[in-house]
Amino acid sequence: MYDLFYGMTCNPFRKDIPVKQLFKSKDITEFMACMEYFKQVKGIGLVFGNPGMGKTTALRAFSAGLNSQLFSVCYLQLSTVSVIEFYRALCHGLGLLPASRKVEMFRQLQDHILTLCTQKKLTPVFILDEAQFISQDILNELRMLFNFHMDSKDYAMLLLCGQNRFVSQLNLYGNEPLRQRIMVHYEFTGLAGDEVPEYLQTLLKHAGIEIPIFKPEAVKALTNLCEGSPRLLDQLVDKALLLGYQHKQREIDAGIIQTAHEANAIFATAGGVSA
Repeated sequence: MYDLFYGMTCNPFRKDIPVKQLFKSKDITEFMACMEYFKQVKGIGLVFGNPGMGKTTALRAFSAGLNSQLFSVCYLQLSTVSVIEFYRALCHGLGLLPASRKVEMFRQLQDHILTLCTQKKLTPVFILDEAQFISQDILNELRMLFNFHMDSKDYAMLLLCGQNRFVSQLNLYGNEPLRQRIMVHYEFTGLAGDEVPEYLQTLLKHAGIEIPIFKPEAVKALTNLCEGSPRLLDQLVDKALLLGYQHKQREIDAGIIQTAHEANAIFATAGGVSA
């Protein structure tokens, strides 16, 4: 709606922004470096952080950058399911027709992983998002499912992605065997204060905007209010641009940002924004 008013070729703050247009934040840069190492060692990896800090967006960028001739990606966010349903989802994700019993699916999955890695020279990459909802039973199964040759070989990459509370779950005594198998881990902390102006400039440039739309005090307000969350920043910017369009203001000031923040707060209080 406001794209034409500000001369944008697109809305750069939408959540389906092309991977090539993502802002290369400190988080994304360090995460990608961590994943380069993970591609070499395989095994189990862990990504965690508060909601809205860019974890899933980074996973999307990582997946998109994998060579399809070397890696086979299976992305799942079906965390609140039974063990049987979880195994079926893994089978479907790999293009397999699930067997009827769990023990058969277990062997089916392990055999397929071995075939992909040793014969087809493809490394399976399992990405389990929203891992904080995974049950203890499924965590126990994961440890056994990715145990090959008496735990002497790693034929796949299992990347667990969840909120900070998932780390607390992994730190429970019963999960010590699984935690010891985590080869790499990365915590998303969000945008640093000095990254917000560059974030805005980079995304607006992708939309064909070279002249600043946000006044310095507006950028400062955005930096303070988003608390490092790219998701919250995008929401505030989107609402601010809509308000600016409605009031025919070519430049966004701190007052508009505050109004956008208050609208967000009312929406959240009403239950429109999930935690």
